Amino acid sequence: MILLPKSFLNTEAQYLKNRIMRKMNYVLVVLFGLILMQSCTKDPVIDEQQGVAPKLPSQESFIMPFSGFEEADTTDLKGGSGARNFVTYTNWFTAATNIVVWNAVIVLNMAVPVASFAEAFRHDGEYQGNGIWLWAYSYTVHGKSYEAELTGQFLNEGEVQWDMFISEVGGFSKVHFYTGVVTTDGTKGEWTLNFQPNNPTPYLNISYNRDDANGTASIRYTNIIPSSPDQGDYIEYRENTDASLQFDRAYDVYRVAQDNLLEIEWHEQNKEGRVKNPEHFNDSEWRCWDTNFIDIDC
Repeated sequence: MILLPKSFLNTEAQYLKNRIMRKMNYVLVVLFGLILMQSCTKDPVIDEQQGVAPKLPSQESFIMPFSGFEEADTTDLKGGSGARNFVTYTNWFTAATNIVVWNAVIVLNMAVPVASFAEAFRHDGEYQGNGIWLWAYSYTVHGKSYEAELTGQFLNEGEVQWDMFISEVGGFSKVHFYTGVVTTDGTKGEWTLNFQPNNPTPYLNISYNRDDANGTASIRYTNIIPSSPDQGDYIEYRENTDASLQFDRAYDVYRVAQDNLLEIEWHEQNKEGRVKNPEHFNDSEWRCWDTNFIDIDC
């Protein structure tokens, strides 16, 4: 047996200790790196976004404007020196009647979900985990009380899914009234609405697009009621901020049963406009009205 000096043994022991420690440190670094990689790749969108609630979609992405056809006074008469020359409002009235009918149908069936959507802007969302945020609140429509639960969930860096559940106090419970996917910049949105809360049924598809560069926007409501003879009917609203245009607003109203497209164009400020309705006029010509809604030649 060869006896080694004590100092040598101490040096060797320290060397082995340092080597083991280096290996342990290396293993710890590798393990920490793997854990970090897993935590980063598991759901990066949630990790990036959980501290900030998604911005609520604009009401323009959900609610179609029905203005511009309800303020005209068609009781006016033109004439002087005893003459009674009646002016006509047929062209404007043809356009307005169709818009008012759609508006009445929408208001009747969308009062509760529209009010729930508008009320959300008065409240803050609370993070629920898994990338989901919740807006919970109460509101009233026509004297009835409702409880709403609106959730927003990040799907990716550019889109958020929204779901609205509504309960009527003393009535229906947690009905899934609508769902939609809206881009985080608010330029595109697609919604599906149900109605008849006691028997939830698909009702409307809402498609919204906005192009800030061109100053244009559009929103379309399409009837998606199953087995309805009117399934596929739609109304589309468009606007354009180009000041040089003669008409900067438009509606298209399509009826499936008649295969008829009613087209309406008008200027938001001066109110002059025109309408094309093959079914009503039996041709595809434009009919116009002036700033006082009076029929004129186009």
